[in-house]
Amino acid sequence: MSLSFSDRVEGDPIGRRTEIVDVAGTRTLPAYYYTDPGVLEIERDELFFRQWHYVCHAARLARPGDYVTGTLFDQDFFLVRGRDGEIRAFYNVCAHRGHRLLDGSGCRTRIACPYHAWTYALDGRLLGLRSSGEKQCFSRSDIRLSGIRVDRILDFIFINLDPDAVPLDDFAPGLAESIASKVPDLATYRPGDNADYFGGAYDCNWKVVIDNFLECYHCETAHASFSDLMNIRQSCFSLHGTYSYQYIPTAGKAENAAFPLDLTEDELDGHFWFLFPNTFFSVFPGVKNFSVSRSEPDGPGRTRRMFDMMAPPSVSRERQEARSRWGLDVVNEEDRSLCENVQRGMRQRGFSQGYYLVEPDNHNLTEEGVQFFHRLYADALEDKLSSNTR
Repeated sequence: MSLSFSDRVEGDPIGRRTEIVDVAGTRTLPAYYYTDPGVLEIERDELFFRQWHYVCHAARLARPGDYVTGTLFDQDFFLVRGRDGEIRAFYNVCAHRGHRLLDGSGCRTRIACPYHAWTYALDGRLLGLRSSGEKQCFSRSDIRLSGIRVDRILDFIFINLDPDAVPLDDFAPGLAESIASKVPDLATYRPGDNADYFGGAYDCNWKVVIDNFLECYHCETAHASFSDLMNIRQSCFSLHGTYSYQYIPTAGKAENAAFPLDLTEDELDGHFWFLFPNTFFSVFPGVKNFSVSRSEPDGPGRTRRMFDMMAPPSVSRERQEARSRWGLDVVNEEDRSLCENVQRGMRQRGFSQGYYLVEPDNHNLTEEGVQFFHRLYADALEDKLSSNTR
């Protein structure tokens, strides 16, 4: 499927927006989609506020009253486990006068607003308020916190601000089964102390980060130690509606340029899933591990990367840390340089739109994963972008 965008000329004195053609066919997304604040505004309202977003592992909400807070652009929310065991999500705002209710994470028997002490049950019902006892012009039973859609893939909890969003099983059929087939003991893994922002922010658009993750065409030229660890030329991927899967085996070398491998006990294959629009699930070679991450826009030219890492309780912390140091100090910095360089390229007068290398029989070279992401993006936003950016 090839898509042609009709783009604006106003405010484009050098004509970078007048010849945008064949998006997600032979040509990439236009460069200004990576730089224009107006595009990000449309993405916020029409993409991010209508898609599923990862928040945390269910183990972080193990007890009734356990809660975690989060923010999606300017929308604050929290997840909490109720007394009935159900995990619910609410906008993090008091129904009385709009004050924020919770910060960070913790455990509460009820939710009290720090402004006027209106108090809510864990299921969002208004329980009490300070008053003289005289009759009010509203009924307490009509007041409750504003809820948000919650769903899960295995034990990974997601929210969606769109009340009409399809369930995750319908949005990404087969994804949970694919993950479970590669990590059959995943239910025994436990997350680390905190989900955290890994490696600092990148000074690039969020789509540059996604594009970079979805191809290994650059790996042999830009990631020397990763290429020594992995057998990149044996990698393969598959595309599945709203998600993709990539498999990369290691080169089977105990001593390599990345970190030592135990060839009898360690994971010797890499498994990587991408869920549109910005969530990744990963198994990396080395001691047993699983991670979920998301790339969040923090403006049109800045991206924050959140990682939630988990492992079986028996895994060596020392060996975990050795792999993490390599990932943080080496691969992360290589990717940062690549992504920030591309972002600079998106602002150049001599570049308006790129190309894909498509080689279906050479999965280590082909950029079909990037094309797949752009196709999903274009399908979700084509009408909105073409009508609002002219």
